[in-house]
Amino acid sequence: MSNGSAPDFPGFGYRRLGRARTSVSAIGLADAGMGFMKGPSYEVYQRGFEKGINLFLWTPRFKELTRFFLDLPVEKRSRLFIVAGSGGGGPTHIRKVLLSYLKTLGLNKLSCFILFWVRSNFRVRESIVKQMMSLRDEGLCDNIGLSIHKRTLAYDLYLKDIFDIFMLRYNAAHRGLERDFLDKVDPDKLPGIISYTATRWRSLLQRPRGWDEALPRPGDCYRFPLSHPRVTATWMSPNSVGELEANLSVVAEGPLKPEEAAFICRFGDIVHAQRTPLFGNFFEQSAKV
Repeated sequence: MSNGSAPDFPGFGYRRLGRARTSVSAIGLADAGMGFMKGPSYEVYQRGFEKGINLFLWTPRFKELTRFFLDLPVEKRSRLFIVAGSGGGGPTHIRKVLLSYLKTLGLNKLSCFILFWVRSNFRVRESIVKQMMSLRDEGLCDNIGLSIHKRTLAYDLYLKDIFDIFMLRYNAAHRGLERDFLDKVDPDKLPGIISYTATRWRSLLQRPRGWDEALPRPGDCYRFPLSHPRVTATWMSPNSVGELEANLSVVAEGPLKPEEAAFICRFGDIVHAQRTPLFGNFFEQSAKV
């Protein structure tokens, strides 16, 4: 699903995502803090598209992204891999949300419709799952998925073979996903995995107490999850076009070398041991360029 502006996505290539194994960029663009914070400008989304990014996370709160989508010819818009979702409500509400999104975007279907903020089995009770599967079966979305912090619950849901795409927290300071999910899933039956909080609410970009070595580059924070063979893509929310291009220039170096991986994990352990804010940018802004 390349947009035609690049023969390959630098560093990590395009990856296969979802039931149809659609080709997507390893980096996806999203707004900051689910639209409750100032996010990327129209120009950031436009430049990302020109650089070969075709994976986007969207909600109606993402005004600049909405404007960018609607300025594209519908033929190009329909070729993007757009992930959207519902943050709550029952089966009827979920259907209404998806239909309203399609109307807003002028599309016949979404690439993926997810359940945001899954914290318990109640959020994925039978009536909800049946509705999600119906939306997929009716062709209103190609894939269904969820975003979830609870790793053991994520693995239990993976075993039920219902959801096509999982959005999961994974970064150099939070590596428990490897033990509880990534290392346990069947490599021959992988779901699509999109990671978020690559910079751990920017704390992986700041010098922790007692650390006198160099800091990882912002782009290395995105290389970390993408270097895991079972991670398909990761979200990025750059503050500016310059920041986007700086990040992508580092991502273009490809998978972390063993010594780079060892360094960023050691740094991540120090960061993890120190206090961080309760809430930052969900989809991870990078440092200012």
